Amino acid sequence: MENRKIREAPSKNLAAIFLGSMMILSSILMIISRFASIEMMGVELSVKDGTLGIISRFVLLAGGLFILYKREKGNYFAIGVYAMTLGASRLMRAVPNLVAESDVAFVIAIAITVLSVNLIATGYNHITVRMKNPLNMRYTTLSIVAVYIITLLYFAYIRESPTILFQYFPDTIWYLPLYISLLLILYSKDVIETAPIGRIRQFTRQTACKVNLGRTIIISEEDSMKIKDGLRSPEGWRSRKVGRNTILEEKVTFGTTGGDRDVILERNGRDDYLRITVIDDGTDSFIDGYRMKVSSYRESDGTLELLDDKGTCAILHIRGCE
Repeated sequence: MENRKIREAPSKNLAAIFLGSMMILSSILMIISRFASIEMMGVELSVKDGTLGIISRFVLLAGGLFILYKREKGNYFAIGVYAMTLGASRLMRAVPNLVAESDVAFVIAIAITVLSVNLIATGYNHITVRMKNPLNMRYTTLSIVAVYIITLLYFAYIRESPTILFQYFPDTIWYLPLYISLLLILYSKDVIETAPIGRIRQFTRQTACKVNLGRTIIISEEDSMKIKDGLRSPEGWRSRKVGRNTILEEKVTFGTTGGDRDVILERNGRDDYLRITVIDDGTDSFIDGYRMKVSSYRESDGTLELLDDKGTCAILHIRGCE
C-alpha cells in the first residue's frame, strides 16, 4: 500500500537532488579510476577489484539516476534509496576482502560488511515507513565514517604506507564523501521535521499549544469590549446564514505564552451564550480549534473572568489594566 502522501508532502526535493547528484558524480569517478592508472606519492596504482567491484560502481550510477528520476517522491524516500544503494555497493566491495591475506584488511572488511548490511536494512525501513526516526541510520553512517578514518590513520601513521590502503580498499576516497553527504542530509532541519517522528512531535506540540493556552492570557481593552458586547448585544458584528440560523461573528486576539492567537467569537441569535474558538491564525481550520461556550462574565481589577455552566472557564488580563 502506498501511504507516502499521508506522512510526507514531497514539495521539497533539494536533498534528493543533492544525494542523487553526489552518487552519480562519485560513481563516474570510480568508473574512471577502475579503468585508468592513478599515480599517488610517486607510485602508480592500478585498481583491479574484479567483477563485483565493477558492478558496484554501476550500482551507484543506477541508484543516483533513480533518485533524480523519482525526486518528486520526496527527501525521505530519496534517503532510503540512497542508503540501500550505498550499502549494497559497499557490501560488494567488502566481500572480496573477507578472504584477504592481511589480517587488518579482514577485520575492516568484517566491520564494513556488518555496517553495510545494516545500512541496507535501515534504508529499506525508510522506504516502507517502518522507521519513524532516522537515528539508527545516523549511527550506522557515523560508524562507517569512523572505520574509514581509523583505517586511514592506521595506514598513514602506524604502517607509514598509505598506498597499501588503496591496494586492499580501492576507491575509498570516493566512498567517504558519499557517507558524509548522507550525514549532512540526515541532520538537516528539513529531514528532521518531515520524518514521521518529527511530524508526530510537531503535531503533539501544536495540540498541546491549542489545549493549554498558558497561565496568562492577555487581551486588549477593545477586544474585551467585543466579548462583553457578544454576551449582551453583538451589534455591528458580521452575520452569516447557517441553515435557518443567523450567526453573528467577530474576531479578537489572545496574547498567550505561545504567541498571539486568533479567536473567533460566535453568537447564535436564538442562544444566550457565546461560542469562543481559539485557533492558530485566521486561516486555520475550526476543526483544530480550542472551544469554549461562555454564558456570562465577571470583571474586576483589570481581569475579565469568563463563565460557563460549570464555573470559570478562562481568566483574561486586560492589557493596560494589569
